[in-house]
Amino acid sequence: MIIYFLYLIISPLLFVCIHVYKFFNKKLLKHLKNEKYIFQNLIQKIDRKKKLLIFHAASAGEFEQLKPILKKINRNQYYVLQTFTSPTIYEKQKQNELFDESCYHPYDFIWKSYYFFKELKPYKYIITRHDIWPNHILVCKLLKIPIYYINANIHKNSIWLKPIIKSLSKFIFPYIDYLFVPSERIQHNITMLNPNIIITGDSRFDRILERKEKNIKPLLPAKYGKTKNIIFGSYDQIDQKIILSALSKSFPRGDEDLIQKSISIFLVPHEIDNQYIKSLRMKLQKMNFNVSLYSNINPKFNVVLVDVVGILADLYKVNSLAYVGGGFTRGVHSVIEPAVYNCLVSFGPNYEMLDEANYMCQNKLSIDINNRSSLIKFIQLLDNEKKYQNIIKKIHPFIKSHAGASNKIVKELNL
Repeated sequence: MIIYFLYLIISPLLFVCIHVYKFFNKKLLKHLKNEKYIFQNLIQKIDRKKKLLIFHAASAGEFEQLKPILKKINRNQYYVLQTFTSPTIYEKQKQNELFDESCYHPYDFIWKSYYFFKELKPYKYIITRHDIWPNHILVCKLLKIPIYYINANIHKNSIWLKPIIKSLSKFIFPYIDYLFVPSERIQHNITMLNPNIIITGDSRFDRILERKEKNIKPLLPAKYGKTKNIIFGSYDQIDQKIILSALSKSFPRGDEDLIQKSISIFLVPHEIDNQYIKSLRMKLQKMNFNVSLYSNINPKFNVVLVDVVGILADLYKVNSLAYVGGGFTRGVHSVIEPAVYNCLVSFGPNYEMLDEANYMCQNKLSIDINNRSSLIKFIQLLDNEKKYQNIIKKIHPFIKSHAGASNKIVKELNL
């Protein structure tokens, strides 16, 4: 309670800071400039003959998780409003047919929250994954708007369970009507915050399986379907040091070794900018690798540096081994995609935040990477077909058992 009141007290100062900072941040300026205009137009468009549902996704990743759920909503009965935090994802998705209208989600100032929800009067407010804001929750409860938190991923290192913030969590979370969680592990983490928990699974599995079914367009020249391939995806600077060192040790002659062993390497950095790509390409060339950029791919080269965004999940399709980055810093990125595409998956030690990564480690469906030596051993599995097949056979039941969460979520939402 005390933490929340402190939050309220500093809100006006934060409001002023945001409006000053907008002059130094183009995305923020665009958000604030368009927010009011978009919302006013929205109010006029809503079909009040239908029940209004608000689905909120902060980012592109969270919207991907909502897609299989949105497809199951009866649009004759419900009017679906999709809200976004990011101007980039709003501009990209605003005409998407999965919802009726979209708008920016207001920042968490109590006066903005009250105006937003009072004007809209939604039948239900549905949040996914991470984006919980105290004032939005309290205002909805004040206005008697049911709140559902789906795909709730409150892992034990979550900010909501940190000592100081936990007191705020204990104040806010009881006002959420229901929390839909992916597993018993997550349920155990948050039972003390709110006992109204339903284990539904994670809709990310459904979305990735959907995407796999539609992924029939070849992304690469035929040559890469004939080599043994390893992909390093969503990796950061810490990962990169270990990756480059392991590649240097595994393939000391660079291209000569790759050609002799019929191996191709795909490198997909988490953050892509021209200067970074140029620098990385030079480092690889010094290691005797000829490097092709994906944007202008040359099938003569066995190392492909991916310099475009949005294709990593589909690139896993042509790879046997996958190293997923982030595990040496804030936390490993999604490991579902490579598993769905039959990759033998590896990642660094910080995987606590992902249910599926924990499960895969505990059941020996993945390979732990703690240093250069363990990554070198992982790369050597390109030549160990027996071990690869033994693990892949166990991954199939794991993926199948986690499908169907979207149906469960829609059922529990009573939609």
